[in-house]
Amino acid sequence: MPPGDPGTPKRPPAGPPHAPTPAAADGTIVGNVPWATRAEPTPPTSPAAIVVRTGAPDGGKGRGSQPDTSGEAEEPTAWQLVRDQLLVMLRASPAWTTSLAIHTLLLVALAIWIVRLPEREKFSLELGFGTTDGAPGSPGTEEAIVEVPGEETPPVEEAPNEPAEAVATTPPVEPTSEPEANEPTRQAQMPAAAVPGIRVALSGREPGRRDGFLGANGGSDATEAAVTAALEWIVRQQKKDGLWSMQGPYLNGGSQENRLAATAMALLALQGAGQTHLVGEHQAVVASAWKKLLAGQQRNGSFDVGRLPAQHELYSHAQVTIALCELYGMTRDAELAEPAERALAYCLAAQGPNGGWRYEPGKDGDMSVTGWYMMALKSAEMAGMEVPPEAFERIEGFLDLVATQEGRRYGYRRENLLRDASPVTAAVSAEGLLCRQYLGWAQNDPRIIAGLEAIMEEKPLDFGGDKDVYAWYYITQVAHHTQGRPWARWNARVRAELPSRQLSTGKERGSWDPALDRWGSIGGRLFVTCFSTWMLEVYYRHLPLYGEVSSGR
Repeated sequence: MPPGDPGTPKRPPAGPPHAPTPAAADGTIVGNVPWATRAEPTPPTSPAAIVVRTGAPDGGKGRGSQPDTSGEAEEPTAWQLVRDQLLVMLRASPAWTTSLAIHTLLLVALAIWIVRLPEREKFSLELGFGTTDGAPGSPGTEEAIVEVPGEETPPVEEAPNEPAEAVATTPPVEPTSEPEANEPTRQAQMPAAAVPGIRVALSGREPGRRDGFLGANGGSDATEAAVTAALEWIVRQQKKDGLWSMQGPYLNGGSQENRLAATAMALLALQGAGQTHLVGEHQAVVASAWKKLLAGQQRNGSFDVGRLPAQHELYSHAQVTIALCELYGMTRDAELAEPAERALAYCLAAQGPNGGWRYEPGKDGDMSVTGWYMMALKSAEMAGMEVPPEAFERIEGFLDLVATQEGRRYGYRRENLLRDASPVTAAVSAEGLLCRQYLGWAQNDPRIIAGLEAIMEEKPLDFGGDKDVYAWYYITQVAHHTQGRPWARWNARVRAELPSRQLSTGKERGSWDPALDRWGSIGGRLFVTCFSTWMLEVYYRHLPLYGEVSSGR
C-alpha cells in the first residue's frame, strides 16, 4: 500500500532497551524475547504477539492432552512451551547469533575429538651371543627390540639395531647358570684363532708382571704410591648399593649426576691396577659394583642404574663397555661372556651414518664420543671377542672426515662438508691420533709424530697453566704408544706433576682437586681423580701397541 493509506498500521514508538514485559490483567504474559522492544497492544490477529496462559483451567491439576470440552484452547505441554519460546527467540535474533551458536558447537566438538597418533614403528634385530661356557663366538641368538624416537628407521639386516634415545626399558639380563661342580675354575677358554696380538695389551696388569712393566716403561715408586693412595680414596667413596656418584660424598662434586659413568670410571681405575672381582685387595669392592651393574643390564645390552643427563647416555655406555670387556679379558670369567657380547652389540648398534658416535644412537658422530667407542671395540678385541671389520672401516672413514692438516690434527665435528671440522683442539686431536694408532698407522708415521709434538706444545702437563686432565689423558696414551723422545719428555711431566699435586692429608687424601680444570666443575673430584689415576697406570694398563718398551726416562 502507498504511504499514508489508513490500512497501513503505524509502527509504535520503541521503548527503552531491555524493558520488562508487562503482564495482562487476566494472568497472561504478553511480549517477546527479553531484548525485544516493548510494543503497544495490537489487534489479536497480529502475528507479533503471543498469548500464553500461565494457569491451568482446572485449578492446577492439569488435564494433559485431553480435549477441552468447555471450548477453551488446549493447554500446551512443557516441551511445547520450551519449543515455542526457542522459536520466538530464534525468529527475533539476528542472523549472526545463529551462525555464532553453530560455529561454537562445532569448535566444542572438535576440541573433544580424540585424535589417535600412529604408534612408533619398532623393528627387531637378531644378535648373536656366546654361550655361558665362555667361548666367544658360539652360536646363539636373541631378539632385541629397540624403539627409535622421532624418526622411522628401516630394519638393519646385519649390523646391530639402532638403540633409542632413552635407554630401552627391557627386563634385566637373567644370570647365567653356575658352572658344573667338576669344573676346576670359572675361567673360559679362549679359542686359539681368537687370540690376536692385541690380546697381550692387558697382560701388564697381571700380578707379578706389573712391577716389571712399571720400571720398564718409566714409572717409579712415587707414581705407584700415588696410584695406591688414589685407589684407596676411590674405594672410600663407594655407596652402599655398590655404585659411585659424580656428586659425593666427597667435596667438590660434579654439577650433574651420572652414577653409571661414575661407577665405570672408578672400575677402570681399579681394574687398571689389576683389581678384579676374583683377585686383588679390593676384589669385594669390584664384585659388588659389577653385581649391581649387571643386574641393571637390559636385553639390548644397555645399562640402566638410574637417570642420566641427556648427553651422557652414549659416553657412559662406552665407558662401562670398556670396563666390562677388560674384566672379561683379564679373568676369562664365563659369566661375563654374554653381558660383554650384549654391551658390544649395543655399541655397534649405536654407530652413526658417518661412522662415528655422538649423544644420540644412530646419529652422525663427533670425535669426542667416537674416541671412547674406539676403545670399547678395541677392549672387546683385547678380550678375544670378535668385532666386525666393517665397524673399524667406518671409523676410518669418520676420521678422514674430521681430519685436518693431512691427518696431523682433528676437529670435533664436521657439519658442513665445504668447511673443515671444528673446533680443532688438543683433546680431540689426541683422540684422533690414538684411533689412528689402533687402526694400524705406523709408529713412526710422520703425521703421528708431527701431531703429537703439536698437541704436547699446545697443552703441556702443567697444573699451574691450562689444566685439562681430559686432554692430558689422551696425549699420555698417544705418547706412550709412540715411545722414543716424545714419550720421554711427556712422561717426565707425568712423573713430576701428578704425584706432587695429589692430596696427601685430610679427608680427601689420595684425590686431586678439580679446581681450575677445564671440565672440573662438571665432572667434579671423582672425574679428575680417575683420569689422573689412569695416567699414572699407563706403564702397565695397556702395553705399547708396537711392541717396543722403553724406560721413558
